[in-house]
Amino acid sequence: MKKIKYYIIICLLIVSCKKTNKAAQAENSNLELETFIANYYSVMSQRDWVAYKSFFTDKAILTTIWQEANDLAPKLHTNSITEFLAQTENGPDSQPIFEERPIKINIIKEKNLASAWVYYEAEFGTEDNLIQWKGYDVFSLLKFKDKWHIISITYISDN
Repeated sequence: MKKIKYYIIICLLIVSCKKTNKAAQAENSNLELETFIANYYSVMSQRDWVAYKSFFTDKAILTTIWQEANDLAPKLHTNSITEFLAQTENGPDSQPIFEERPIKINIIKEKNLASAWVYYEAEFGTEDNLIQWKGYDVFSLLKFKDKWHIISITYISDN
């Protein structure tokens, strides 16, 4: 009877260790993605557009709802990463202050596929005329050759 008790205890310990290892691996994997995303925001805020582009696949898509000054209503607006970068002089580069910072990152990951919901805060403008807002970015990510790549970002502001 004692042997059976010891056997059960040993089996429970082995099973709990395996679960702990899997939890630790998942946590490390999420940490890798959280670091990737934090670096993304840092590079974007530094306006290092060459480094920024390296986060994306060549045909990555950025999508939001946008209303130009002459539009009667908001529209669904989609850009390739190349189109987005071609417009930075009219956007982030048009003011001395531009910064986005992640506040909260939620990651769902399965093998080499992940999505990240990021709640962020942003500043844009000048010291005398600074616009601040918060919003959401949803990243679709794929790991290829040991590197994470942004496939798409969909974003909206809280305003």
